[in-house]
Amino acid sequence: MKYFYFIILTFLVLLLFIFSSLNPDIISIDLLFMKIEGISVGFSMIFSVLIGAIISLILQLPRLLRRNSKVLNVKEDENP
Repeated sequence: MKYFYFIILTFLVLLLFIFSSLNPDIISIDLLFMKIEGISVGFSMIFSVLIGAIISLILQLPRLLRRNSKVLNVKEDENP
């Protein structure tokens, strides 16, 4: 279990490099305010997935960081 995350990360990086080398066609990306030329299909797909993951993490941060508002009251029905 000690090297599990290292192996998974190494496998993922290797897979991304293989994917980018299998798609070497150069394309130009036309965004709303800018045009990016000279980027391969593989790298554009990898960057779009990474940017989507970062945006979804940022949008879920309030949900992940909020505190639990439910307070467990064990002594609710206790009568003296």
